[in-house]
Order: sequence, then structure tokens, then C-alpha cells
Amino acid sequence: GASAAAPGTAEIQNLFEDTVFNELEVKRITALNAENGIEAILATLLPMPILPHILNWLRDQARKENLSDGITIEQIIYLLDTLHPSQLIENKRDLAWKLYDTDEDGYVSQSDLVRVLRYLLPALPLSRHQVLARRALSRFPEKTSGKNRL
Repeated sequence: GASAAAPGTAEIQNLFEDTVFNELEVKRITALNAENGIEAILATLLPMPILPHILNWLRDQARKENLSDGITIEQIIYLLDTLHPSQLIENKRDLAWKLYDTDEDGYVSQSDLVRVLRYLLPALPLSRHQVLARRALSRFPEKTSGKNRL
């Protein structure tokens, strides 16, 4: 679908009304967006190896919801709000589950973990990703068909 026009500074600041961010944090995120765009916000505020996976997950969510062809500022704010230190651990756990349940079937399977590991460790061969995923899942009790459910 066609991308909507990028929101202005005032519109972005309004998106923060129901979040845990303080005024200084809102100003910093708004400035990062104005200077470098929304992906730079995440690269600056969430410098972690899983960032490419998070960006792809956000793009997939936008496509599924027919919001745009790319990541929206609303998604970035949701993500940052969920990961904010003062946010509830349950909210962070739910987001992590969404990131690891790549096929959205309610389970984290070996194939889900392999997909995530490909983002985290792209230099490793697929066979190594599979071994790591198997080992990780072996630490949790199996519920049904070799998959683990929250």
C-alpha cells in the first residue's frame, strides 16, 4: 500500500500521551526522528544484535495490518514504550514472545528459533543455527509436538 505522510513533530509528541516517557525522552526521540528517521531511533536507543530482526518484524506487522510499506513512528513508540525500564515485565515478555514466535502460531518452535538466530548470528551455517535452537528448546519441557508455548 501507499505510505502515509510522515507525521510532524506535534503529531509525534501526541503519540506519546499514553506512554511512560518523560518530556526529555520525548524530545530526544522526536529530534532523532527529525534528524535521521525512525530506523535511526531504534539504532540509537536499542543498539543490540537482535535489532535487524526487530526491524523486519515491525515491517511485517505493518504489511499485515496494511499500514504502510515500512515501519511507522507509531510502531517505534510502541516498541520503545514496551521496552522502557519502568514498563511492566509482563509487557516485555509478551513482546519478546511475539518476536520469537515468528510464524505466529502461539508456539516457539525450532524453526522459529532458527529464523531469529539467522538474524543474530548470520555468519554461522544453518546447521549450527539448528543445533543451537535444538539445545535451547531442550532446556524447556515440551508441551506438544516439540514446541513450547507461553
